[in-house]
Amino acid sequence: MPNEKQPLLGVIGGVGPYAGLDFIRKIFMNTNAVKDQDHLSCILVSCPSIIPDRTAFLLQNEGESENPAFGMFESAQLLHKAGVRYAAVACNSAHSERIFSPFCEIVKKSLPGLEIVNMLQTCASYAKASLVKKTSTGDKIRIGLLATIGSHKSRVYHEYFREEDNFQLLEPEEDGQEKIHSAIYSEEYGIKAHSLDIKPRALDIISREISRLIERGAKAVILGCTELPLAVQSSGWNAPIIDPALVTARKFIELAAPEKLKETF
Repeated sequence: MPNEKQPLLGVIGGVGPYAGLDFIRKIFMNTNAVKDQDHLSCILVSCPSIIPDRTAFLLQNEGESENPAFGMFESAQLLHKAGVRYAAVACNSAHSERIFSPFCEIVKKSLPGLEIVNMLQTCASYAKASLVKKTSTGDKIRIGLLATIGSHKSRVYHEYFREEDNFQLLEPEEDGQEKIHSAIYSEEYGIKAHSLDIKPRALDIISREISRLIERGAKAVILGCTELPLAVQSSGWNAPIIDPALVTARKFIELAAPEKLKETF
């Protein structure tokens, strides 16, 4: 049994599978631990066969296909049965209103004691706190966003970075969005198909679009798809590169055992 003083953490993976595994790895990497027993107790549920593709769903009309929320809920049921206290979904597109809202509603009604940590909200809070300190009062803060076409079209990040709050999301041009989407989904060179052997073409596409966003004035760039950090190093750029999964993994540690959180990442 897990340490009763430390809540059990859970990750809904399979969306994609390597992204879920990478989320767990980030929890380990950001935990102060010198022996096995110092690490936090985590459970990864990776059931990709029961969760339809999120982007495909978002690009279709309402009611044309099964909502991924229901497969996500089945995974959440497994985590709840195991005693998980805090859980996150390792997919940015899954946080779109059409998917995430019904998912959270069912969890709240059916799985008492299980708290879903919103990865995008956690990322936005971190980005705002870190960028406001570096920006002159009154200046509009421009933040770059790379994501799937589904995330861009559903404007899933826009509710967290509002123009009226002095934030402006910079997205690639339509052609750039399509290229990033291909860098994620292409069977020939995409990250989903080659997670353990990132293809130079995918890396080149992503690097070019990050550079363009920074040239347009982005003070930071969010990797708004959990596959993107599998290919991109966060260092070496002229602006911070923000990984929502990494920020949320650190949030998990804060919730479960704040004294074990490494100071830097």
